[in-house]
Amino acid sequence: MKKVFAEIGFGNDTFLSTEFEECEYEYRIAEFVLPNRIKELYFRFWILRRVFILSTQYGFKLKKKDRNKLKLLFGIGGET
Repeated sequence: MKKVFAEIGFGNDTFLSTEFEECEYEYRIAEFVLPNRIKELYFRFWILRRVFILSTQYGFKLKKKDRNKLKLLFGIGGET
C-alpha cells in the first residue's frame, strides 16, 4: 500500500501538494490528491529545526529535524 499525504499551506514548493511514500521511496507532486482511505487529519508547524504536529491519529508530537525550514501546513493522511 502507498501512503498518501495531501497538504495545503505554506512551506512546500506549491500551496497544494501531495506526497507519496512506498517502502523507502517517497516523492511529491504539485497536485492535491486525496487518499482513498483517510486515516488522519493533521496540522504541522515547522519553525527552524522544530516541528510541532497535531494529529487526529497520534495526538501532539514534537520532532527535531536536521535542517531549518518555516512551514505551516494542514494535511490529510491515508492510503491508496
